[in-house]
Amino acid sequence: MTLDLLIAASTDLSAQARFGSSHDRIVGSLGLGKAGAVRFAEVDGNLLAARAELPVFDGAGKRQASRFQPTLGADGSYILFAGRLEDRADLRVALAAEQPCDDGALYALAYARYGDKCDQRLNGDYAVIQWFPGKQTVRLARSATSTKPLHVWRCGDRIVASSIPRALFAAGLQAKIDPNRLGDALLLNYRDGTSSWFKGASRVACGTSQLHDCSGFSQTVFWSPEQLGKVQFQRDEDYVEAVHEQFVKATRNAMDGIAQPAIALSGGLDSQAVASYLCHHFGPQTPVTTYTSVPQAGWSPPPKPYSFGDESDHVRALAQMYPQISAQFVTGQGHAFGSALDSIHLLGSWPMRNESNMHWIHEVYARAAQDGSQAVVFGAAGNAGFSYDGLTLYADWFRNGRWKHVIRELRKANDPRPLWRKAVSLAVLPNLPVAFRKALNRARGQSADAFGSWCPMRSEFAENSGAIARARTAGHDPEFYDEVSACAWRSSVMRDTLSEGAEIELAMQLHHGIGSRDPTLYRPLLELCIGIVDDQYLRDGTDRWLARRLLKGRVPELVRNERRFGRQSPDWSMRFAQDRPKLLQELHAMRDDALLAQALDLDRLCTDLQNWSGEEDSAGHNKLRINSAVGRAVSTARFIRYIQTRNEA
Repeated sequence: MTLDLLIAASTDLSAQARFGSSHDRIVGSLGLGKAGAVRFAEVDGNLLAARAELPVFDGAGKRQASRFQPTLGADGSYILFAGRLEDRADLRVALAAEQPCDDGALYALAYARYGDKCDQRLNGDYAVIQWFPGKQTVRLARSATSTKPLHVWRCGDRIVASSIPRALFAAGLQAKIDPNRLGDALLLNYRDGTSSWFKGASRVACGTSQLHDCSGFSQTVFWSPEQLGKVQFQRDEDYVEAVHEQFVKATRNAMDGIAQPAIALSGGLDSQAVASYLCHHFGPQTPVTTYTSVPQAGWSPPPKPYSFGDESDHVRALAQMYPQISAQFVTGQGHAFGSALDSIHLLGSWPMRNESNMHWIHEVYARAAQDGSQAVVFGAAGNAGFSYDGLTLYADWFRNGRWKHVIRELRKANDPRPLWRKAVSLAVLPNLPVAFRKALNRARGQSADAFGSWCPMRSEFAENSGAIARARTAGHDPEFYDEVSACAWRSSVMRDTLSEGAEIELAMQLHHGIGSRDPTLYRPLLELCIGIVDDQYLRDGTDRWLARRLLKGRVPELVRNERRFGRQSPDWSMRFAQDRPKLLQELHAMRDDALLAQALDLDRLCTDLQNWSGEEDSAGHNKLRINSAVGRAVSTARFIRYIQTRNEA
C-alpha cells in the first residue's frame, strides 16, 4: 500500500481559478529530499498534489512529476491524505470497504458515514486536505496525535495548504520571520500549535479540523487530554492488563508495513518497554536492531548520583533477555554542532528545536537507513502515558485533606531528604501561587532566572515583544515550576511534544529517507493511560508504579527498578569545547543582524562561552548557560539567516 508523505493544495474559493501560474512552482517545491514521486492534478483550475513516502530518491536524477487522480469521495470532495490510519481491519469491516482500499479511500468512506465528526472515530497519524468544488469549501484536519504537519496561507479567497511551508512560499507567500514567534520559541513556549514562524501563515493543530469558505473559517477541537474521562477498574491488576492489551495493539499498528524494525533505545522505561513489545510482536526469528547513544571516548562523568550518562549497561541487559536484539552504539563523533542544519532548513522550512542532541539522532537515522530498516521506532509519549511518575499526587492528596496518607507515602518514597522537607517540597508548595513560590526561592537565593541561565533572549525583548504575556496566557512558566495536577502536567507535555515535533520529523525523513513510528502515541493506549486514576501511578512510595508492574518480566530488573534518570548527550561539554571558536565567531557575527541583535543577549552569551571552563559542573549551571542558551541561540540564528538568505536569492 502506498503512503503519502507530503500533500499540498492551492484553491480559489471564488471559483475564478486565477493562480495557475504558481502550480508548477508548488509541485516543484515538494520534490526535494529523499522520498517518492510527486503527483498532481488540476480540478476546476485548482491544484492538488501529493508525494509518496517510497520509493526513496536515489540521487541519480530529478524525478518527473506526473498527473494522478486524487481520491474522490461520495459527496464529490477530493481528498489528499498524508500519513496512515490504524486499526485498518476493524475500520474496513465497520465501513464495508472493498479490498484493497488505501487510507485515502478509507477516510473518504469514514467521512461519508460520519461527516465532520469522522476524525473523532479514527485512529492514526495523518493530515487531510479536502476540497469540495461544488460548495467552494476547503476542509483541513490532523489526527489527535499527528506527526504530519499542515501549514496554511489564506489571502482573500485563495487558500494554500501544505505539509511544508516551502509550498506556501512557492505559491507567493513572502518568507518573513514573525518576531512574536521568535520570542515564543526562545522562551520555549510551544503551547500554540496553530502559530507559524512566518507572517501571514498558520498551522492546523493536532486534534483539530478547519472549514474554509468565502465567508471565513471555523475551527473545531475534536481531541484534547482535558476532554478525557476517568478510567476505573475493580482490581489493581486490571489496569496493568488493560494497558498491556492496548500496548500490543499499539505495537501491531506501529509495525504495519515494517518488516525490519529499528529502535532508538535508551536505559529508560519508555524505549525499553517499546523494545520488549517489538520483540514479542516479531518473535525470536526476526532481528531487532537497536541504536543507543553513548558518550564518546574520553568522557568522565561528573558527580551526579541522581542521574547517569552511559546507558549501555541497561541496553546490554535487555539484549540478554531478547537474543534477537542486535545492539548498536553510536556516539555521533565527528558531527560538529549544526552540521546538518542547512539541509534540515531547506527540506523542512522549519528550525530545529534542540540541536544539541541531534548529532546522535542523525546518526541513528543514518545507520538505520543504511541497514535497511523502514522506520526508527521511538517511545516519546511514554512519560505522559503509561510511565507517568505520579508525583503530582502528593500535592493533590494534601489539597484534598488526605494528610495522613501524604505522610505515609512520603515516608516510603525513594527520596533521601528529611520528611518535613519532602512534605513541604512535594505536597505543600505546589499548592501555593507560583508568584509566591518564586519570591520565596529568590529570598533563599535559589531563583532560576531564565534570562541568566538557559534562555538566550534579552529580557527586554521578551517583555516588549509580548512573549512574557503570551506565555502567561498560555499557562507556560519559563521557570518550569511544577503543575498542580496530573491532567495539567500531561496536557502541557503533550502540547509541547506535538506542537513542534511534526515539522522536525518530516525534515529528518526527507533528509535521511527513513521515517519514524511511535507506539506510545497510539490514541487508545494514550487515552487509557491518561484516564487511569492517578493512584495507579504512585503507590507505597513507588513512582511510575503502573509502568513498573507492566514491565515485570519484560525488561531487566536493573531497568525496572532504576530510580535515576538518563541524561541525553552527557558528553556535551566535550563537543561544545571543540566547537567553541566557531560558535564564538557566529555569536559575534549576529551583532550585524538587526533582529538577532535585538532579540538575543549577545554580550552575555559571548562572555559566558568565552569564560567557560570547558567542563560540566555538578550543579548543571554550565549546561544551562552553554548547551542550552548558546546552542539554542546559534541554531535559531542559523534558521533566521537561512530564511533571510532565501529571500535575497
